[in-house]
Amino acid sequence: MGRGIVVDYGGEVSSFGLTKVEREKLYGRRKKVVVDENGQDCSQAILTRDGTALLPAGCTASLYLNDAFEVCERGDLQAVGLDGAPLPEVESTLGVPTQLDGPIEASRLLDHIAKSVYELDPEELGQTLRELLEKGDIFETRFNYRKGYDDSPAFILQNEEGIFAIVGEPTEFEYLRNENATANEAEDEDEDPFDDDLDFSF
Repeated sequence: MGRGIVVDYGGEVSSFGLTKVEREKLYGRRKKVVVDENGQDCSQAILTRDGTALLPAGCTASLYLNDAFEVCERGDLQAVGLDGAPLPEVESTLGVPTQLDGPIEASRLLDHIAKSVYELDPEELGQTLRELLEKGDIFETRFNYRKGYDDSPAFILQNEEGIFAIVGEPTEFEYLRNENATANEAEDEDEDPFDDDLDFSF
């Protein structure tokens, strides 16, 4: 059993190899290159305010400081909860059978922002799951590519292009509704759309 997505649906274990679907692979990419007067590529850098240091692009993104502005090693970082207690780490779900729930309503998927999409290559696909996916049903499981502090919901579905896993993040907001919409619509219906037109009947 490989390090792919493995799900258990009603006692049937199915496993999939996975390939990340990236925008660059679908549409290609364009890159703007800045060159100097000799046609040589230029590199972006940041000059500190005091002018004493020139920092290469991206070097501050991996720099972690504590409250005393001392540099911390990434391996020393520890996630904590609101109470300051260390949070337990969550193991990767790859290669580990996880429960598959569903079929679920499509609205459940639409309540999430897609963080990443994987094309799934079935290595072992249960008959029941195969039939339901072909019918258009959507399923949900948990997904964590590598060991970390949280996992994410992943939605498995099939279309004419293949089987895909959409890893999502809850939107955590409620849709707004115009409470006066009905009243306004009723007023609009009562209005004569030709009321302002000139009367040529005299």
